Amino acid sequence: MSFLAFLRLILALVSLRGRRWAYVAFIVLGLLYFPIKAGFRLNPQPCECTFDVALAVHSFSNYAHIVLFALCFVLTSAQFQMSSWSGCLWTTLVTILIGALVEIAEGLTGQGHCRVRDLIPDATGALVGSIVVLLLRRIGWRPRPTWSLKWRRGLVSRSDTDENLLK
Repeated sequence: MSFLAFLRLILALVSLRGRRWAYVAFIVLGLLYFPIKAGFRLNPQPCECTFDVALAVHSFSNYAHIVLFALCFVLTSAQFQMSSWSGCLWTTLVTILIGALVEIAEGLTGQGHCRVRDLIPDATGALVGSIVVLLLRRIGWRPRPTWSLKWRRGLVSRSDTDENLLK
């Protein structure tokens, strides 16, 4: 598992630069965490789909989900042009969709607890992540989303420059 954790860290760092192939690999490995942990054996468990206000408020104490989905929002935002509200909306929707897929993976493998109310801290994490992205953009973070394997700025073609991305 430590190799996979190291690989996911590398993929996360590369995806922060806007490399979509690294982002897709990062998300796929993240979703495969539960089947890997279960030895690829399915053990479907029912998902808790009902909750009340007290449980909804209690779900805000799920700090792990909040932090992880804030990171997920930041990584996802590097894959979209965040110069408009539509980019922010798509990033939020993708982040919450990933949260739903995590809950489904927990329910199918029996690893963890499949709870619909866990989407509340996931959405909270997306909100925290949006604040982080705003702060990062304020200090100059501008990933250029691409499927390219090119690493250095000098190797990027003229069509990938910031001037052409803004048109």
